[in-house]
Amino acid sequence: MPRTFACTATATLLAVSFVTAAIDARGNDSALIIRVYDTTDTPSNVRSAAIRTAAEIVADAGIAVDWRDCTSSSTEPGCQDTRPGRDLIVRIMPEVTPSASFRGSALQLRTFPGGSLQLGVAMINPVTLSGEMATIFQEQVRAVARRSGVDDTELLGRAVAHEVGHLLLRAREHSASGIMRGAWSLEELSTNRPEDWQFAPTDRERIQRSAEVSSKQ
Repeated sequence: MPRTFACTATATLLAVSFVTAAIDARGNDSALIIRVYDTTDTPSNVRSAAIRTAAEIVADAGIAVDWRDCTSSSTEPGCQDTRPGRDLIVRIMPEVTPSASFRGSALQLRTFPGGSLQLGVAMINPVTLSGEMATIFQEQVRAVARRSGVDDTELLGRAVAHEVGHLLLRAREHSASGIMRGAWSLEELSTNRPEDWQFAPTDRERIQRSAEVSSKQ
């Protein structure tokens, strides 16, 4: 039986941070801002490459995004000025924390029946269905990359895109195809079909509708 990455959903809003600059939309006032805060020892060039991967996946969905790496510049105006309800945060942490293991919409690798390796989590408010933060666990991403034989930087970017997808879709649920699948198998990671790492057409439409609503608020 193939080992798979499984996304499990629960409900809660958690405040956190993460991501890096790849698509620059600073000239567009309506652009969504995603701030990245990395608390690991990841080199800046690796972080930037992962953000480029995530940014390309999100851009393919037709959303204008200003990605800002605030890891070493958190005191800069671009990392402090916020627009409540329109800005998102992604945090890269070294490992899974106990509080994150049971809360939010979690991306996991099933290692054996009853066991799992959690890669990330996106927090969605159960009442408003809004979310502002996603967290990725670097050591778990590296472990999965070693098992599957894929580049850990690319896998990091895909995990970011998946969790940001939950925030953009304002949903804990998963899709039958595309980047928002509820399970990623090691075979899918190694086969690397482009359609597996893009938002499915129906998800793109939902993300665009949600972005239009947010921009009017």
